[in-house]
Amino acid sequence: MTKRYLHSGTYTLGLVTSLATVFAVSGMSCSDPAPNTTTSSATSSSSTGGMGGAGGASSSSSGMGGSGGDAGSSVVPVFPKDPIFEDGLPAEIATVFAGAGAGTPDSICVSEPASDAMIPRNWTPLFIEFSPKIGQNTYEIKVEVDNQPNPLIVYTTKYQYQMPPNMWTSLTTFSAGRDVKITIRSIKYENGMITDGPYLSATSIVHIAPIDAPGSVVYWAYDPVTKGTAFRGFNVGDTAPKVVLTPETAGTNAGGKQTGCVSCHASSPDGKVMFYSSDDPPGFHRSVDARLVTGGKPDTMMISDSAFALLGRHRQLAPLLSPAHYSANDAVVITSYVVDPSIKSELIWTDLHATDMNGWGTIQRMGDPRNPTSATWSHDGKDIAYVSSAGGQQGVIAEVTGQDQTMDIYVVPYNNRAGGAAVPLPGASDPQKREFYPIYSPDDTFIAFNRSDTATSSYDQATAEIFLVPRAGGVPTRLKANDPQVCTGLKSPGIANSWSRWAPQAPIFNGLRYYWLVYSSKRRVAASLRPQLYISAITTKIENGTETVVADYPGVYVGTQSAGESNHTPVWDYFVVEQIPK
Repeated sequence: MTKRYLHSGTYTLGLVTSLATVFAVSGMSCSDPAPNTTTSSATSSSSTGGMGGAGGASSSSSGMGGSGGDAGSSVVPVFPKDPIFEDGLPAEIATVFAGAGAGTPDSICVSEPASDAMIPRNWTPLFIEFSPKIGQNTYEIKVEVDNQPNPLIVYTTKYQYQMPPNMWTSLTTFSAGRDVKITIRSIKYENGMITDGPYLSATSIVHIAPIDAPGSVVYWAYDPVTKGTAFRGFNVGDTAPKVVLTPETAGTNAGGKQTGCVSCHASSPDGKVMFYSSDDPPGFHRSVDARLVTGGKPDTMMISDSAFALLGRHRQLAPLLSPAHYSANDAVVITSYVVDPSIKSELIWTDLHATDMNGWGTIQRMGDPRNPTSATWSHDGKDIAYVSSAGGQQGVIAEVTGQDQTMDIYVVPYNNRAGGAAVPLPGASDPQKREFYPIYSPDDTFIAFNRSDTATSSYDQATAEIFLVPRAGGVPTRLKANDPQVCTGLKSPGIANSWSRWAPQAPIFNGLRYYWLVYSSKRRVAASLRPQLYISAITTKIENGTETVVADYPGVYVGTQSAGESNHTPVWDYFVVEQIPK
């Protein structure tokens, strides 16, 4: 067979393997209606971690001791000595608040950021959002950091505040590894006097991580006004998303039809190509397609014409790749394919350098007669974790009347495309639960997944929560990422925490390894409870060759997204995110 190369220039497999990772996302269906914008609350889960003492840091702690963030012993003031007055408020409003007293405690809900959350050092500037008592119209926001001589004090009439980029950059430079304390007071101010209040929030404490988060995020967005779908993306630290791909810019798909919708996507290990499910109306016949992240179709040295034709067969979706099998001589994409609609779907491999229509085959799953979907491929290329269910033909575990609604995560060896014995993953295959959407951590140490007690479709599942198990299985750990601020009145299960995906690397700093997860959740009232993206941190340590969780943290809203859209299925990788001309 003719040797083909994935891209021009020298291909360095070691570099790609060490720097890039791939996340296959399953579950978003173009033919399904947009996810519900309402949610119901349920009793909060009380399960706790079982992976070597998982648990978050106390919100009353002083954080991480200033590790890595201070410039020597000198104090570098970041916050101004004088208050900031916004929205045309007069300077005397500071005097009004000074004489108003502390205020009635716990009367304001700070919903963002959640207390005890951790933010990457290079993240979007700190975003604060709160809900005051009805009738209040003037607010004092106070931000304190222990190595800053002045607090930041802002007077505003709005329920939101975002720190200026230059101020945030300076703060994370000189105060990385420290805690940020946020308190808010409110009054009703009329005719030069206080007619109600003051009221006081609880203190919200946020940890600035001592390290950066890597890479960029591409996610699926649905516009409820235009009914259109798109992939949007941002580099960590960006303040606004960019258009990556739309059905219009995708053009004719691999099946030879005009693209009607884009969904379920994954990154190539070098971050240059995005593989995704493509629907073409009428009937939304799903196939798999691929485009360069910077725009345009990959050339035949990356994906052969035969491979495009194989991927373009209908009833095929949810692509996934592994750095271990993405080279000039071994380039494979795995998809879920309904080989025979009267039988069931299968996991199949497709050779991206195929020279004819025989360049594909089935990955055998001995011992599992059910449908596979929502698969993830380990970075070392050895294992495929997937969801075994009777109703998996459509890429989500759909409700099938009269059929078993069991959803268990199984693992099958890749075994050079041959597959092998498929076995349940301990801790993620409880017959009394429904487990789905698995994803390997960047070093394959852990698998994050969703779990639900509801025996219905996994799609837009309100009761879904995010859990963690070691790669080989074990006691599942329920993550704090599931829980919004208590004061919001929202609870999990009930807010559709779903589709968690890892950042592409987990660097080590001062003996701790820092993992980041991005996921979708319906917890933001200001976004009409549409699914929105959040990130959460997990720290671990390695002792005697064993890696255990030290702490996990609540979620932080991703400010680099549109609150007016439903945002799902993120992929966090080393994409080169650039604006594609409309």
